[in-house]
Amino acid sequence: MRIERILGTIVCALMAFGAFAQGGEPLTLQEAVALALRNNRAVQISARGVDKTRNALREARSNANFTIQGNATYTRFDRVAEARFGPQPVRIGNLENRTARITLTQVVDISGIIRTAIRAANLTLTVSELEFERTRNDTILQVVQAYQGVARADEFVRVAEEALRNAQERLRLIRAQVDAGVAAQFDLLRAETAVAQAEQAVLNARNQRELAAAALNNLLGRDLNTPVRVAKPERLPELQLPPLETLTQQAFQNRPELIAAQRGIELAQVGITSARRSLLPNIVLTGQADFNLNTSPFNPRRETYTGVAVLSVPIWDGGVARAREAQARDDLEIAQLRLKQAQEGVALEVRQAYLNLQDAKKRLEVARKGLEQATEALRLARVRFEAGVSPQLEISDAELAFTQAQTNLVNAQFDYLDAYAALLRAIGAIDEQYTRL
Repeated sequence: MRIERILGTIVCALMAFGAFAQGGEPLTLQEAVALALRNNRAVQISARGVDKTRNALREARSNANFTIQGNATYTRFDRVAEARFGPQPVRIGNLENRTARITLTQVVDISGIIRTAIRAANLTLTVSELEFERTRNDTILQVVQAYQGVARADEFVRVAEEALRNAQERLRLIRAQVDAGVAAQFDLLRAETAVAQAEQAVLNARNQRELAAAALNNLLGRDLNTPVRVAKPERLPELQLPPLETLTQQAFQNRPELIAAQRGIELAQVGITSARRSLLPNIVLTGQADFNLNTSPFNPRRETYTGVAVLSVPIWDGGVARAREAQARDDLEIAQLRLKQAQEGVALEVRQAYLNLQDAKKRLEVARKGLEQATEALRLARVRFEAGVSPQLEISDAELAFTQAQTNLVNAQFDYLDAYAALLRAIGAIDEQYTRL
């Protein structure tokens, strides 16, 4: 079975939700992810970074276009210049001069340096978009785990409240026995202490639930006091994972970090090309139109047009280009090392997520069996206690073991869900899965 089909089946099963018993429409995981991708500050900052690099690409492309510049000049002299051609002076200028100029400039990219800059800007935009994708993936994982953290906290509250009810029921039975004279006052004190401890556990569980809800609201970009209701998974699917090598190869193909590292190598190679081309000739074409708004006998032309072609040939730059090329080669080596580092990190991340999911699956099976055994032990202890053939310590231990077994199962279930989400993140499939629910 293909990995996409397997993962898609698991996600659909995980998202078969039921509503809270308290009533009201809960926030679904799909809605939570959508809210985070719209409101989360990290996602917004990364999106603005993409916009910035896209505008930088527009700037690089604009350097290949012609430019037009206009300016106007007004000059007033203290007196008009005069010249003598015989006894009579002749005015050779005006007291006020008004001129206007329009200049058109076009760079001819014979060296290819502008084209190289455009290619570098394109690669930078690609890297920025991949960084945005990485931020999205990280945010989705955080939201999924925070959402499941609230559901986990809800379950802990349920377990604590059930333990409190068990302790209260035991206290009721002990009081009846004390009134009947078949139990000691010490037994009553011990039962009351158990109730007080259970009440404290309920308070702690509810406090942890509030903290989990605040953490989720923070990721969603909402006020921390916003009420949160989440939908709990009704069942967990059986998971048949592909081989670790298959998952690792999928991660190498999909992870935006690795693709960005590969583009980083290309960007460094473009930097070497750019440094070399800075030593090539360059041509600038200029067309200029001058307008004289105050003509005079010695300057009767109102319009003058000029065309200029400038060929610039670098002869000696003091070693700047060679130093830049050396820096670009260093950047290339660094980019190659970063790619290897990223590949090693991704492979390790996939392995850890894979093993964590395998471990969570095994612990889930053990926790289910443990809860079955604890449930039966508590039933027998209650029968014996109500029949008066066992001490309070026996049922107290059975209730404690039952509560611990419930806690273990809750942790195993949500560790399983968290490990599954982490594996999706590791292989680069979390975005397409959790945004298509």
